[in-house]
Amino acid sequence: HSLVGLAAMCTSIASFTLKPEKGVNVENIASVLGDFIGGVTLTGSIIAFGKLNGNLSSKPLNLPGKNLLNLSCLLTFFGLMGYFLVCGEGELGVQLLWTVAALSMFMGWHLVGSVGGGDMPVCI
Repeated sequence: HSLVGLAAMCTSIASFTLKPEKGVNVENIASVLGDFIGGVTLTGSIIAFGKLNGNLSSKPLNLPGKNLLNLSCLLTFFGLMGYFLVCGEGELGVQLLWTVAALSMFMGWHLVGSVGGGDMPVCI
């Protein structure tokens, strides 16, 4: 799964790089959503594998305010997506997609890391 996530992320960014036009259209929506889903899948799959394989602790990651952190990240993504669709032309659009990629990889790490090892098969 992690390689599929990486491929989705890279393909989404490359697709926009080849045709960098701002605006709400199918290509841009697919680029930003594919980038986000790919990033969450990439890091989430790596964390799930590590926990199931015993390379990482199976204890859930319990950061203080983790639900607020998840909500903040999701709202940040929606803000970045809106800004990308309205103003993301050329190099700015590519930078926004890389920002979405970094945010989504953090979210994949945090969301899957917060699940205990016994419940890990549910993530997969």
